[in-house]
Amino acid sequence: MASEYLEQIGAVATLGASGGGGFFAVKWFAEWIAGRLDKREQRLDDTAAKLIAGLEQRIETLTSRLDMVERLLADCQKQHAKAEAEVMKLTAIVESKGIINQKAQAIVAADRLAQAQGEL
Repeated sequence: MASEYLEQIGAVATLGASGGGGFFAVKWFAEWIAGRLDKREQRLDDTAAKLIAGLEQRIETLTSRLDMVERLLADCQKQHAKAEAEVMKLTAIVESKGIINQKAQAIVAADRLAQAQGEL
């Protein structure tokens, strides 16, 4: 009878050891897979962080460049407005000079006509 108990205890101990060993093997395999996935995720996270940092720096550079270009454009628009005003002023002067020349020619023509009639 004692030997039967010893056999049963041995069988139960073997079953427990096998179950524990199997559980440990499954647990180790799951942790190994999870560790590999964690490392992959960490590499992806690091790569994404570097990419985002680079893009943020590029955005800052482009934003400052855009601000500079907008300032230059505003200056160009001011200079263009001044140049247009100057062109309009000079156009008016040229047109008035043309009118003055026409009047002067009319006066000269009238004087010559008067002289020609006076000589007749």
